[in-house]
Amino acid sequence: MKRIIFVDDEVNILQGLKRMLRPMRREWDMHFASSAEDALAAMEEEPFDIVVTDMRMPKHDGAYLLTNVKSRYPDTARIILSGHAEQEMAIRSVASAHQFLAKPCDAETLRATVTRTCRLRDMMQNKSLQKMTTEIGQLPSVPRIYQEMNAEMGKKEPSMKAIGAIVSDDLAMSAKVLQLVNSAFFGLRRQMSSIHQAVAYLGMDVIRSLVLSESAFKKLGHRKCPVSAETLLRNGQVVAQIAKSIARHSCEQRIVADEAFQAGLMHELGSLILASGRPDDYVRVKALVAKGTTPTAAEQEIFGVTQGETGAYLLGLWGLSDGIVEALAFYMAPDGSAVESFTPLVALHVASALFRESRGVESQLNIAWIESLDLADKIDDWREIASDHLNAKDAA
Repeated sequence: MKRIIFVDDEVNILQGLKRMLRPMRREWDMHFASSAEDALAAMEEEPFDIVVTDMRMPKHDGAYLLTNVKSRYPDTARIILSGHAEQEMAIRSVASAHQFLAKPCDAETLRATVTRTCRLRDMMQNKSLQKMTTEIGQLPSVPRIYQEMNAEMGKKEPSMKAIGAIVSDDLAMSAKVLQLVNSAFFGLRRQMSSIHQAVAYLGMDVIRSLVLSESAFKKLGHRKCPVSAETLLRNGQVVAQIAKSIARHSCEQRIVADEAFQAGLMHELGSLILASGRPDDYVRVKALVAKGTTPTAAEQEIFGVTQGETGAYLLGLWGLSDGIVEALAFYMAPDGSAVESFTPLVALHVASALFRESRGVESQLNIAWIESLDLADKIDDWREIASDHLNAKDAA
């Protein structure tokens, strides 16, 4: 059974959670705490798999609790369950959370979120995955410029001007940002030449994602490997745009679209990790695929893990959100996930499949899985969205 602790200073809310989640008592070992101090004391006595906490609490708030949990118990999944008015603040200021849920939250949504989170935690602790990444050697660390941007975005009032200054200090990154913002994807009527204007136009999250993807692919691309880091990065930018547009079309939550974009940028990171770390084995994978084996089956046979799981593992180590990690882990085989509604995983699966179709690769769109989510009626719209972006790319 998964051990879960719920934390909220309002006794009525804790009582409500107990009543609402009573049917889960055979699956979850649930505990309830009325303060961050009580929760940390309970965790000292016995570890928990998941902590679900409110943001606003007297003396020590949810941010304090999750920061301490992240430091002391890094394997514990961390979920914020807080009011609508606090959600944006939580997303901006708490880098220690894996998931965000808004009150009021029904039992089914909470159950599904906890189940998905458990699935991801189990995947991250997969011994084969850990062994393979260890054999490859040292994985790239979080880039300095990304850390600086995270620090700025973690402030109570982050500054677009400061973010622009951080990007401007890196000439290569500045060029990439301007190249993207002036591409046909964004359809600007005039060229944009200012980094500060580009940051304001694209938004902090998009800029941060570009920085991370460019830095990660650049580091790995220096190694001798049978794939082009530049090609994978360009493909990622196209898939990211398609995924974000699909998410905007299908979901009202902005964070889903932002995470879909970030996942799209990084979705082939695992391929570069495998190819640069074990190039001869990666060539063997390609040979199997050429003979008709599916990419995921070939990767499992040669490496024991998939490239999606490998990329997800690294992003999980870097502390990216579970929505992004989940998308990378399962986008090639989404029916292995615990997703029950539209998420960044859906957007990335569809975007990457349609992108590959445009390259003449046999369709990998999992229609049965999409139908199980009651989203089949959107497929034609998604194809049109992808076509618009691919035409824009060709025109660029």
